[in-house]
Amino acid sequence: MHSVFSFIASQYRDSAKTLHRTTTLTTAGVLLAIQMVLSSYGVIQLSDSLKISLAHLALAPTAICFGPVVAAIQGGLSDVLGFIIKPTGPYFPGFTISAILLGIIYGMMFYKTECRTWQIIAARLIVCVFVNIALNTLFLTMLYGPSRLATLPVRALKNFMQLPIDCVLLAAVCRVMKRVPYAAGVR
Repeated sequence: MHSVFSFIASQYRDSAKTLHRTTTLTTAGVLLAIQMVLSSYGVIQLSDSLKISLAHLALAPTAICFGPVVAAIQGGLSDVLGFIIKPTGPYFPGFTISAILLGIIYGMMFYKTECRTWQIIAARLIVCVFVNIALNTLFLTMLYGPSRLATLPVRALKNFMQLPIDCVLLAAVCRVMKRVPYAAGVR
């Protein structure tokens, strides 16, 4: 158990240290811009509380290269900037927390690892169940009232149907990122 905590602590420490490098800030900035484009134009809005988005794919390279701290910052910034650029409802800080958690989960699962298939599936499953279905449904209920709880089965179905697609796309991003950081001198 001690080794797990020391591994987590070292991931956060190493990730935070990368914030001092110019390559970290510029690369994360470019990936944030890509994430903003994907969150604005790579979205299929099924209803006001149900959408399919590919924006998380731009967060994965940041998590792989720079870890949970930088990915969490990018996730939070993407939510706030996304609201400023293209609001789809009132601002609610809970969704910013969800975006930060997405960065942390990806960072914990992918930073300084081989990005194996089980890690990709586990990361997306954690995000689907705990962030997208549970937490975001809670936030929608807090924002719009208890009637939004009725959307839980539909949200769960959408997330589990999208899970294999997200895993395949995330695996492709991870496969490309295995080569890019070393060639670009990012790590």
